[in-house]
Amino acid sequence: MTKKRRRPIQVLMIDDDQQFASPFIKRARKYQVLITNKTNLQEGLHELQNNSKYQAVILDGKAPIHPQQAKGTEAENFVHEAIMRLREMELRQERPLPFCVHTAWRVQLEPSLRQRAALFDKKKTAVDEEEMQALFEFLHQEVGQLEDSKIKQQFPEVFDFADRYLDQEDVSLLLSILADKSMAKREQMLERLAFVRRLEESILNVFCREALKVDPLLYGMDGQSRTKDLIELIKVRKLAPMHVSFLTYIIYATLSSIVQHKAPESSEYYNYPITPYTVKTFINGLLDIILWVKDSIENGLREGSIMHDFQPPR
Repeated sequence: MTKKRRRPIQVLMIDDDQQFASPFIKRARKYQVLITNKTNLQEGLHELQNNSKYQAVILDGKAPIHPQQAKGTEAENFVHEAIMRLREMELRQERPLPFCVHTAWRVQLEPSLRQRAALFDKKKTAVDEEEMQALFEFLHQEVGQLEDSKIKQQFPEVFDFADRYLDQEDVSLLLSILADKSMAKREQMLERLAFVRRLEESILNVFCREALKVDPLLYGMDGQSRTKDLIELIKVRKLAPMHVSFLTYIIYATLSSIVQHKAPESSEYYNYPITPYTVKTFINGLLDIILWVKDSIENGLREGSIMHDFQPPR
């Protein structure tokens, strides 16, 4: 039986030794670890703050705190400052950030770290493949315990699509609607439904761009909704199975009225009745749409699609 391939993990490294970093990053790819390196703490923290893709961090033992710091003045306080700032970011963003320290100064650092971080020795990983593998195995195990990772493992096909075609903000929204969070209040349910509606728009844009090879911006130029135009195209051209075509319309029409536009009190959509089951129904519908789009991209448009006279808008 073929061993299941691991999902790649995204890791930020903070290390000022570029001669070390470049070959290390190449070696990491072998272990499904995709590394972006920053050479000082200030730029590393800025990257983490503004980019949710990172799942773990590798810290050098000694590196500059800021880009203006003179070469040769790196000190042991770097790693202690870095750990403190990472912990602050975890609390502020409610975002777990596993990390380890990869340093040539392991013997000097170990007493002061007092087991606050896993330590890996650069002198050993440079020459011993098992030591290198142990570092990357540690990162995979730590990331695998994160809630986001567990969700991705539960829906592998969905996130194969999402990680490839959706931007980071949309991937975060998708993780949010699939997380096991409370839906006891109406506001919580409406928030999830709003995310579903937004994600439908992004997913249909992907279908247009990747499966039809047409710029989605060409639709909706007549003053109508681009999403509405694409849903009509899918229906008329029979581009999706009947239930998927129906789902695209129901999600768009219902959620636009419930969550996107403030319904007047006289409207049937004012205080529209919703339950946690309603929310789950729309989420499952969205997942069905994702799998249809993924299949359309990978295997071509479904048999029976009417495309012989198709002309994109101009």
